[in-house]
Amino acid sequence: MKHLIFVLTFAWLLVTHGARAAEHYHYPARNGAAMTARTLIIHGAADHPAMVPLFEAFQKRHPEIEIRYAEFSTRALYRHFLDSYPQSADLIMSPAMDLQIKLVNDGYALSYVSDQTEALPDWAKWRNEVFGFTYEPITIALNTQVLQGEPLPQSRSQLLDLIRTFDQRFTGKIGMLDIETVGMGYLTWTHDSQQSRTYGRLLEVFGSQQARLYPNSTSLLQALDSGEVMVAYNVLGSYASAWALRNPDLAVILPTDYTSVIMRSAFIPKEAPHKKEAQLFLDFLLSTRGQQILANESSLNPVDERVTGPHSISHLRRSTQSPLRPIPFGLELLLQTDDAKRQLLLHEWFESIESSLAD
Repeated sequence: MKHLIFVLTFAWLLVTHGARAAEHYHYPARNGAAMTARTLIIHGAADHPAMVPLFEAFQKRHPEIEIRYAEFSTRALYRHFLDSYPQSADLIMSPAMDLQIKLVNDGYALSYVSDQTEALPDWAKWRNEVFGFTYEPITIALNTQVLQGEPLPQSRSQLLDLIRTFDQRFTGKIGMLDIETVGMGYLTWTHDSQQSRTYGRLLEVFGSQQARLYPNSTSLLQALDSGEVMVAYNVLGSYASAWALRNPDLAVILPTDYTSVIMRSAFIPKEAPHKKEAQLFLDFLLSTRGQQILANESSLNPVDERVTGPHSISHLRRSTQSPLRPIPFGLELLLQTDDAKRQLLLHEWFESIESSLAD
């Protein structure tokens, strides 16, 4: 019988503009271990349901450790960490790779080396301080009811051509993450600006079609599922695929021009109050067992190349004809956190996307 999970939704909003309230989940120590309970505090930007299998499996090994998980949006997590430091969680997990690298580069992370961290490929860790644990494509998801017999677009160019040809179907029906407030949205949109020949057309068409902005992937996919929007641009493939399993009208596209790939990463803050517990969980997360749980029981894609199954890296690389372009994990990401560069990109954004919202 599954142990009781207490869900506490806090009413305050974080200082980040547009951030939703953090949602807090408590997994008490199990098997009568409350008298000797140890604590693990995790702050993350992964949907709680995706983390449940990991938390439950970890507690089977360590029933004496209670887990307190706070779920934030990506940029809210970053701001909350800075605003509350040195009061800190034990582990910080986020798909906003640039924000994670900035925190580590600014000296907030504890260096940690173990058999599990050593087993990671070099491209999935940085300075033995921050560690990638998922490998997730960024996709385009469509509600196929909008196609009305037209073929499913396979690239950004085909999507833009479809929107321009049947513009009335798509007016107010394109959804995307708000790059001003969503760290992962800013990260992936910035990567588009560097990679895509269609970047200018994306700005133009999404603006003219009055694209709608959403605060996280879940709310964007809920809108796609309900028909509030018909296109969800730059959405996590792991989440989109899980929604498509429940709704046959939803299609997930790995664009054939290129598909960006991000990694969720984790680090232990220097001031973590329960460092030993954080190290135990990080090792479990990176272990073959933890990574296989991601592949088989969660909606997330593991980073471990030894793991097999439909959600593994090897399966993803074999099953797609799209060029996978992982966002590099390292110092170059700091360029994206530069205030001047960020303001320039946001200015382009406001001029095209948000100006249409004011019309």
